Amino acid sequence: MKTKGTNGDGSVKIGKKEMDAVNIKLSLNENESDRISDMQKDYLEEEMKEVIPQIEDGQVNVSGAYVFDEGNRLEVKIYIVNGLSTPINFDKVPFCIVNSKGEQLAYQIFELNEMGDIPPYSARPWKIYFDKKNVFVNEILKDDWKIVFDNKIKAVKYVNLELEQIPSEMEVKEVNTFKQFLNSLPRLEEGQVSISVFTITQYKNNNLLMTLMVRNAANRAIKLEKLPMTIKTSDGRIVLSGTFDLNDFEVNSHKARILSLVFEKELILDEEFDLSTCSVTFNRE
Repeated sequence: MKTKGTNGDGSVKIGKKEMDAVNIKLSLNENESDRISDMQKDYLEEEMKEVIPQIEDGQVNVSGAYVFDEGNRLEVKIYIVNGLSTPINFDKVPFCIVNSKGEQLAYQIFELNEMGDIPPYSARPWKIYFDKKNVFVNEILKDDWKIVFDNKIKAVKYVNLELEQIPSEMEVKEVNTFKQFLNSLPRLEEGQVSISVFTITQYKNNNLLMTLMVRNAANRAIKLEKLPMTIKTSDGRIVLSGTFDLNDFEVNSHKARILSLVFEKELILDEEFDLSTCSVTFNRE
């Protein structure tokens, strides 16, 4: 989701239609929700009422609760508010601190992946830290500042994927290994499809066995009929290259599936290679 600009209150508006105000609820990061007492949650909800302006449907807002000079950096507590009807997740976000004259007091780009998904019509508290090199004044007055999104921000909707069609004969330990691998992969944005190599090993009769993880973050099932692939050594020699039939391998929406391929030794172009240093690309050379 890309936006064209910010409103004067530090928010961005998705679309042009004027919408009614929405009720915003507190949303905590999953790592914090179990560690915060009910009293602390009540405090955060009261703080939200003080710092978050009225939010319209379709609006994404950032509001600052406080700014504190730690000497070598500036701590800023913020609330990011999701006024959309779908969850959002931010990647790299540029924030500005400005005063009532519109003068830029600080600017920095922050990685916000760890915030996780912010549910619809919710606000998430977070702390960010401006390096002093990115603060342009000696002092930020406590009653004359606000934090705003820069002109261009990117809000990303990531998809949580589940492993499907696990072979019935697979042992629990092996299933868990595949699930751990799935969770270790970079998250996919909605609409993306990815193929990752799990293992590649020598197999029976000097064949090669390759196990892949195919992930589908699209809103529909995908069917792979053919897969182009090239395996190269570290010095660029081609071990195997071709386009291989998959017999209509299908992965459902928001699912991941294991794909195992056996390459017969007759397809291998170079007999002297170290599999541990080989690279795999999904194209034919």
